Amino acid sequence: MPTAKIVSQETATLSIDELERLIRRVVREEVTQALEAWGLYEEPTLIEPGSPIHEDLVELLKMKEAGALKLLSSEEVWETKNDLRG
Repeated sequence: MPTAKIVSQETATLSIDELERLIRRVVREEVTQALEAWGLYEEPTLIEPGSPIHEDLVELLKMKEAGALKLLSSEEVWETKNDLRG
C-alpha cells in the first residue's frame, strides 16, 4: 500500500499548472516503479494526441529545441549510473 507523502510549504504555493505538472511527474514515477517491480515495464508504442503524455512530450521537445533540455540515450544513462555506483 502506498505511503502518504508530506508536501513542503513551497509545494503548497504552486500554481495550478505547476501543481498539475508535479502530479503528472509523481504519477509517472510511481507507475513506472510499480511496472518495473512487476517486470512489466516497456516503452509505450502509441501515444494519443491530446493525452497528458502527449502534452508532456510536446513540452519536452519545445524545451529541447530551446536548448533547455539534453536528451540522453539509454546507453548514456546507464554509463552515468554505473559511473556513479563506482
